[in-house]
Amino acid sequence: MGEPLLRLRYFEASTPLVRDGTVQPRPSPPPAAPPTPTHMLWRLGHWLVGLLMILAGLTPMFYSFPVYTASLSPPLSTWWGVNPKVKNSGHSEMVVPTYFALGMALPLVVAALLFGLIRLKSPLVVVPFSNLLHRKPALLRYLVSYGELLFLAVVILGNGLVLHHQYIKRHKVTANATTTIKNFGTALGFVGLFNMVFLALPASRHSFWMEWLNIPFARGVKYHRWLGIATITTLLAHTGLFVAYYIRANASLAMLFPCFDCNIAKTGKDNWVNFFGLLSMLCMVIMGLTSLPIVRRKYYSVFYATHFLFIPATFLAVLHWGPITYFLFATIVLYLVNRIYSSATVAAPVSLDHAVALTQVTHLTVHCAAGYTPGDAVWLKVPALSKTQWHPFSVASTPLHTPGRLTLYIKCLGKWTSGLHTYIQACEAKNVQPIIYMDGGYTPAAPIPSSHSDVVFIGGGIGITPLMGQLLHVLHTNPHQMLWLVWHVRRVDLLVQFQAWLLEIEALAASTGTRLHIRLHVTQEASSSVDIVSATLSGLEPNMAVHDTHAPQEPRPYAHLSTTKRLLVLLLAFACSGAALAAVKYGEPIQAQNAAWWPLQRFVEVVVVVAGAYAGYFVTRLPQGKVDTPTANDVVVEDGKVTLDTEGFVAHFNVQFERAVWSTVFADVAASAAATVGVYVSGPMSLVRAVDAHAQGKRGFHVRHDEFHM
Repeated sequence: MGEPLLRLRYFEASTPLVRDGTVQPRPSPPPAAPPTPTHMLWRLGHWLVGLLMILAGLTPMFYSFPVYTASLSPPLSTWWGVNPKVKNSGHSEMVVPTYFALGMALPLVVAALLFGLIRLKSPLVVVPFSNLLHRKPALLRYLVSYGELLFLAVVILGNGLVLHHQYIKRHKVTANATTTIKNFGTALGFVGLFNMVFLALPASRHSFWMEWLNIPFARGVKYHRWLGIATITTLLAHTGLFVAYYIRANASLAMLFPCFDCNIAKTGKDNWVNFFGLLSMLCMVIMGLTSLPIVRRKYYSVFYATHFLFIPATFLAVLHWGPITYFLFATIVLYLVNRIYSSATVAAPVSLDHAVALTQVTHLTVHCAAGYTPGDAVWLKVPALSKTQWHPFSVASTPLHTPGRLTLYIKCLGKWTSGLHTYIQACEAKNVQPIIYMDGGYTPAAPIPSSHSDVVFIGGGIGITPLMGQLLHVLHTNPHQMLWLVWHVRRVDLLVQFQAWLLEIEALAASTGTRLHIRLHVTQEASSSVDIVSATLSGLEPNMAVHDTHAPQEPRPYAHLSTTKRLLVLLLAFACSGAALAAVKYGEPIQAQNAAWWPLQRFVEVVVVVAGAYAGYFVTRLPQGKVDTPTANDVVVEDGKVTLDTEGFVAHFNVQFERAVWSTVFADVAASAAATVGVYVSGPMSLVRAVDAHAQGKRGFHVRHDEFHM
């Protein structure tokens, strides 16, 4: 059986206050360290990282430009002994791989190494206009921010330039309509490939490029979805135009399907190339359809499973056109390096400080030996519910308030979250420790500027969780700021469960001299009916058999790989992957044996890229420093005492059974603000839109909301 669950059940959400059954006074919070100034040298290094990433981003675009043929390709051809006047001279097959190695892979490796060193010595550099990027123009009804518009502009501009140059290089004035369709279809194929290069990068975990860009993980996932739409749309158009081309040219679609009695090296090659492209496109379309919100949210397991089709989609795309391997080389290696980082951090279950099933909310506090920032996102896997599914949640704590601990509140909103609630109850009944794996280390939420005189936190329901840690963080670091908490819930029972946290921030504000205004609103419940009623949960049935055997390793505090190991993994992955690809590409030994083996040549090239990248995994097996594991005496329990009953809670916090009047709220804030006001929103889109309508564009108000929507 698993380890005993050394804790008592309680019915409130709070930082633990009782140890070994004895009430303990809360220790005084550690004084906040003054902000570390950024040395000019590190600022220059920061911007050098940006220039290297720009170079890497321009490399796949410049491949389509005339400058590649005129200025970039010739010297590379000379390096490899290629004489354009002599047929089959030198090693022309190495020119394109070398271009992407020098223009994309090398700059990214140098940028990653430099950024890793900078982060050890200096805080992040926040550009002065970052607040502007989060604002939303009224002209577009506050639907997108200026930062999102900038992202869309870059993508559209890149797509347009690639389309233009790829079409122009093939277009002839004398071309007929059929040839024009083919040329336009080919150009769209390159546009889709350009989008594929960047598709996985915004949603990658542990990504230095997102941290440098100061783009939170939630926003990165949105960009990933947008790039996915652009990729599938352009490649569908590419496919459709080639279907039209073959119908016009041959009055048949036979060229789109494989032949088995033909010479695959010559006459039958196009058939197989086209067929591989169709299969790759089919995989992408399935991924796209199952990523629609209605499928993604209601049938997450289907969305999760079909997303693995990116593996055959990539292989089939390479079989369709071999050079795709070199376009995607850096992306594949970076993605696999991030997978290695994750696999190292989730090698063992995370040790729990406590796990409690509240009314429709699961409260988890884990031991954490790694640094984190309030508002971070972590992913959880519970083998008793699924051995493969990972689900994202926002961190509701700050290490300044609870050093060494990380808190999560998970509301029952679907089968998995309801199943987690049931699982925690079952573990408590059986007196066993829940087995939970956690992965984190994503791009942190942007810090709240100390220059704001007022900070307004607006939460809707359980959406308050990412704001909880941020509010506590401000109480510790910037007690001079006036804080406003406006929390909308449907039922008062959710508020009552969090009364200990609310009382705690009141006390902390009083101790630090912070002016804190709390406004609680219940939107769908009359004040005469405020009893807490447990809802019937319908979720996954937990498989308690996982506790019949020991977990693969003993639970341990969550910890990241050290910076040294992370950089070694990156170096080894790129070095081994690049060397392996060069070895199988130089002279194309497989295809040289038999021209009909070109599919095998292309397939092996992708395989060695993947296998070489996983060489970095061996770094994670090196011994690491000892991580302190909590003993039984370290496990914190609570006595289950509820400080206030429901009526007392409603009276104490003056809970309003109506929606907030936002014009009044922001008028009150504006009246007291001595400088700019930061507004942080987390909740349903109806709440976000209501806040945007009153605060976006308001002079001195900076509104941010980075919500993870699954």
